[in-house]
Amino acid sequence: MKLSGFLNEEAVSTALKSTSRNDVLKELAALLEKAHGVKTGGEILKRVTEREAMMSTGIGNGVAIPHGKAKSIQNLLAACGIAAKGIEFQAVDQQPVTLFIMLVSPEECRGPHVRALANISRLLREEHVREGLKKAPTAKKFLEILKEAEARYL
Repeated sequence: MKLSGFLNEEAVSTALKSTSRNDVLKELAALLEKAHGVKTGGEILKRVTEREAMMSTGIGNGVAIPHGKAKSIQNLLAACGIAAKGIEFQAVDQQPVTLFIMLVSPEECRGPHVRALANISRLLREEHVREGLKKAPTAKKFLEILKEAEARYL
């Protein structure tokens, strides 16, 4: 369950425009749908927002992993974004978030969803991986850094 398997270059933004928690969720959901060619009628945004309302997915160290499950998709999908100035996201360490990884899976997908989240968390424990991804100048470079980290740590 490697994150790079759920991404493509179109699903990565190295310059998110959002400046608020709600706006970044909207921007990432739209990016995910467009990049993967899915139309969910707002279901992805609704599900991820509902999950965020229960507890922030801001895990600290400038990282958030908003996630949810949707009836209208068939496979695990992801979108990633970088907000260079940081966004207040109610993270556990109360610091702004600069690296966002949105993961969405089919509603009945339990095991793979949990394994994917665990692998993402494992990768992002490594400071040099986090910092490399945050500083990636292009989507292509972001994916290169990600794949190198997955080869080393997963």
